[in-house]
Amino acid sequence: MPDAVQADASSLPFRSAIFDGITCGYALRNFTDSRRPSTEMARVTRGGGRLSLLEVSEPRSGLWRAGFRFWFRRVVPFIGSLVSDRAAYQYLPRSTAYLPSPDEIVRMLNSAGFSAVNHRRIMGGLSQQFIATRSR
Repeated sequence: MPDAVQADASSLPFRSAIFDGITCGYALRNFTDSRRPSTEMARVTRGGGRLSLLEVSEPRSGLWRAGFRFWFRRVVPFIGSLVSDRAAYQYLPRSTAYLPSPDEIVRMLNSAGFSAVNHRRIMGGLSQQFIATRSR
């Protein structure tokens, strides 16, 4: 197998049940329909294999949430436009509109073939992690 592969996550170029685990960071928000990539991740993960997803989140508490929104929607795009691709950093906060709720992601992973799906907020609620096991 090659060291690196660039592919469409909704149609992975791998045999079924080939991987012991999959990790994915900050990618689900880039899909208008997250179900197909979830199904593909399940397809290529062996029974008993593990999945770990890391994704953005908003803090729950009022002041912390307001500060996050200002930072993520205004400051991050501004700083990003100074040091990198302006369009990419303007897209970043808008892309979270495509991210399903945590409960939807848990249901989606269960439907795709994962079990024992665990969701937790990390980094003060700025990110969230989903850990799951591929059903046998």
